Amino acid sequence: MTPKISYIVATQNRGDLIGDTIKSLINQDEPAWEAIIVDDHGADNTEEVVKNFNDQRLIYIKLSDSHGRGASCARNLAAIWAKAPIVAITDSDDLLYANRTLETLKAFAENPEIDIFYSDFDIWEEKTGIIRSRKTPIGEYSLEKIKQGHFIPHITLALKRQILLDNPYNQFYKIAEDYELLTRLALQDKNFYFCPEKLMKYRISDTNMSIGAEKKELVDLYGKLVRMIRGFIPCEENTLEKIEQLERRK
Repeated sequence: MTPKISYIVATQNRGDLIGDTIKSLINQDEPAWEAIIVDDHGADNTEEVVKNFNDQRLIYIKLSDSHGRGASCARNLAAIWAKAPIVAITDSDDLLYANRTLETLKAFAENPEIDIFYSDFDIWEEKTGIIRSRKTPIGEYSLEKIKQGHFIPHITLALKRQILLDNPYNQFYKIAEDYELLTRLALQDKNFYFCPEKLMKYRISDTNMSIGAEKKELVDLYGKLVRMIRGFIPCEENTLEKIEQLERRK
């Protein structure tokens, strides 16, 4: 079966979680998909988990040192391997609702001018079982909104493959690489499409329940760096220095 959409899955040491993500892919209403799973130097049983599904739509690749390190490298490599004209981002610990593929492809088919697709999603607190909406609602795209901050949920993103090949993730950014990419595409006047339906379930587990004060500061600084480089806000000379100081503490 020729895939209509290629899911890009960057992973590292998520062998205990990625099986749930794969099950949610297999349960899609539209079966014409493939998933390019790129393992970023992981040291667990992820490869075994993937191959135990024995599904030819799952393509497992181990990221080598020659291709670099990090989620951006993994996603860029996956985009090269992808066969479908549409690529979609999925993290290796989150779950797709059964209609994600169908709704995404439907939007591109009915609106051929679309370049980038995103949707609403649920937040799943794994420990408590609570499923809730994000506190800040996701809404229609506007350039002014993206200049103010990162509001497009990366885990729901889909775009034309050629756009990602022409605009790969910037591997400098260990954090906010998605915001850097989206602001770059926004300034190219790409067409964004918002689907109000919830198509993903974002998992909050014990490992990511709290990012900590320093990590939050780092996230904010990388976001500020993107906005400064894009000319959205005035430059602050010590921003990069602050990032480097926090990176050295990790």
